Amino acid sequence: MKLQPRIALVFCVVALASVGVTGALLIRQARGYAQEQLLKTQTLLAQSRAFALGDSLEVASRELTRLSHMAEVDLTDNDMRPEATLLALAHRNSTLFNIGLQIEDAAGRCVWSEPASEQCAGHSYAQEPWFAAGRRASGPVVMSERSESAPTIVNLVVPIGGKPGAADGVLRGIIDLRTDRIMSPSLTGSLPPATEAALVARDGSVIFPARLADAGGWRRALAAAPADRPDAFVEEEGGQPFLYAHAPVAHADWGLVFRWPYRALDVGLERQLRLLLVILALGGALTIVLGFSSSRFLTRPIDELVRAVRSLAAARQSGQLGARERPAAADRNDELGELARAFADLRTQLAAGDETHRQDLERIRELAESLEERVRARTAELEAAQRALLEQERLAAMGRAAAVISHELKNSLNALGMGFELVARQADSAPQLGRINAQVRAEVSRLRAMSDELLVFARAPRIDARPADLNALVQRTVELCAEQAASLGVEMAQDLAAGELVTCDVERIQSVLVNLVQNAVEAVAWSKDTSRRAVRIATAQGGGFAEISVEDSGPGVSAEARAHLFEPFFTTKRNGTGLGLATAQRFVAAHGGHIDLHGSPLGGARFVVRLPLRAAEGRAA
Repeated sequence: MKLQPRIALVFCVVALASVGVTGALLIRQARGYAQEQLLKTQTLLAQSRAFALGDSLEVASRELTRLSHMAEVDLTDNDMRPEATLLALAHRNSTLFNIGLQIEDAAGRCVWSEPASEQCAGHSYAQEPWFAAGRRASGPVVMSERSESAPTIVNLVVPIGGKPGAADGVLRGIIDLRTDRIMSPSLTGSLPPATEAALVARDGSVIFPARLADAGGWRRALAAAPADRPDAFVEEEGGQPFLYAHAPVAHADWGLVFRWPYRALDVGLERQLRLLLVILALGGALTIVLGFSSSRFLTRPIDELVRAVRSLAAARQSGQLGARERPAAADRNDELGELARAFADLRTQLAAGDETHRQDLERIRELAESLEERVRARTAELEAAQRALLEQERLAAMGRAAAVISHELKNSLNALGMGFELVARQADSAPQLGRINAQVRAEVSRLRAMSDELLVFARAPRIDARPADLNALVQRTVELCAEQAASLGVEMAQDLAAGELVTCDVERIQSVLVNLVQNAVEAVAWSKDTSRRAVRIATAQGGGFAEISVEDSGPGVSAEARAHLFEPFFTTKRNGTGLGLATAQRFVAAHGGHIDLHGSPLGGARFVVRLPLRAAEGRAA
C-alpha cells in the first residue's frame, strides 16, 4: 500500500475517533446541563406557586382579621344580630371563603354560621386543634382540617375580644381547596401536562389532593417540602425517572410539591441528542469516505475551504461577518471551484441574513418593552370609562325616579294641606285640633322639603356664575343657621381671610354651605361630649383655589361612613334623605371644584370646599 493511502487511512481513523469522543463528551455535557437547568426551572415554578399561595393566604387572613376587629363583632353583648348581618355581607361580597364563616365562643360552641349550617347549631369545636390555637393566638392561624372526611378543608382562625392568649371566642373562615377560586389556581392552574401537585403540612400529612399515590419520591418530597429552602430532585420510580420540585408556603406551616415524568419535560433534549448522534454518525461515515477518496490534488483546495469555513464561523460568533476575499479555489473550473464560489455566495447571503436578523431582534425587543405598558394603560382607560358609564347610568336612573316620586309627593301634600286647613277651621269646637294642626303642618313642611331635595337632585345642576364675595357668603350662612345653633346650644365662630372675589353661582354655593353648617351643628348637638360645643367656619386662598372649611367638635365621621359619604340616599341621620352631601358635591363639581373630608383640631369632622379662582361667564353646566 502506498504512503498516501496509509496516511489517509490513519487520518480517517484519528478523525473518526475524535468525532466519537467529542460527541460523547458533548452528549454527556448537554444532558447534565439540561438537567441542571430543568431542576432550576421547575424549582422556580414551585417557588413562584408557593409565593402566590402564600399571598392568597395573607389576603384571606387580613380580611378575616378586619372582620374580627369590626365593632359589630362582640361576644359579650349576647346579641348575635350585628354579627349575623356582618358575616352575611362579608360572605356575599367576598370570594375568599367558599365554604363559609363561623363564630365560636370561648367554650368552643358554634354560635353563628354564614351560610346557615345544621352542623353549627350547638356543636362544640373545643377539642379541635384549630380552635385551641386560634384562641391562644394574637393573630391569624392557618391550619388544615384533621378529619379524614374533609382532608382538603383549610381553616383560617382569628381571636375575638378577651385578653391575649384567652380570647372571648374565634372567627373561623373555611376554605375547600377543591372548589376554591383564590388558592386552588396556584395548585392546579396553567401547569404543564402530566403535572401532579400536592400540599403538605409540616407533620407530613397531605392537605391536597385527598388521595396521593404511595411512592418513594413523594415521601422524600413531602418530608422536605415544609422546610425553609426550595429544592428539586430526580427520583427513579418503576423504571421511569420523575422530577420533584418543592417549596415552603409563606404564612402557613405548609409545603408545595410538584411531580412530572422526566421524559415529558426533556422531549426537546432527547430530540437534540438523537439528532446529534445522527449527525455524528453521518459525519464519521463521511470522514472515512473522504479520507480514502482524497488525494494530493484535493488536499490543498479542501484545506483552503476548511480555513474559509473556520473564518466564517469565527466571524459569525464575533458578529463581524462581512465581505472577504474570494478563496483561491474559486478560480478553478472543476467541482472544487464551483464549491468555492458557492461558499463565497453563501457567506454573502449569511451576512445579509445576519444583518436582517439583528434588525428584527432589535425591533422585537422594542415592541416587547412597550407592549406591556400599552396594554396596562389601555386596560386602565377601559376600566375607568366603564366605571364612569355605569355611574352615569345609575345617577340618571336615580334622578328620573326621584323626579317622579317628588312630583307625586308634592301633589299629595298639597291636597293633604288643603284638606286639613278645612278641618282646622273647626278648632273652636275641638281644642285638640289646634295642637294636631301644628304637628301636621310641621310634617307637611318636612315632606315638602324632602320632595324639594329630590327635585334638586333629579335635575342636572345649572350654574349661573358671577363674581361674589366669599366672606359675605359665609356671613350670610352664619345668619341663616344662627337660630338653629342657638336653640341647640352650639357656639358658632368665623375665621375669614381677606381675598379676591370668586366667580360662582351664589345660590348654589350658599345651599352647599348651609347644608354643611347644619350638618355640623346637628353633629355637635348629638355628641355626648358637652365640654365643648362649637362650629367654626373659615376661608382661605392658595394654589389657585378658594377654600371654605366647616369644622365641628362632634364625634367625627366613622371609617364605614367615609366610604359612602357622598353616595345618594346614604345617611346616618334618623330622618335624613341622604341627598344633602350628594347634591352639594354635584354643585361644587359643576364649578370645577371638590369637597374633601379631614379631621378637625376641634375633635370632629372638617369639610373643605375648594373653588377654582378663575373668571367664568354665566353658563349652564
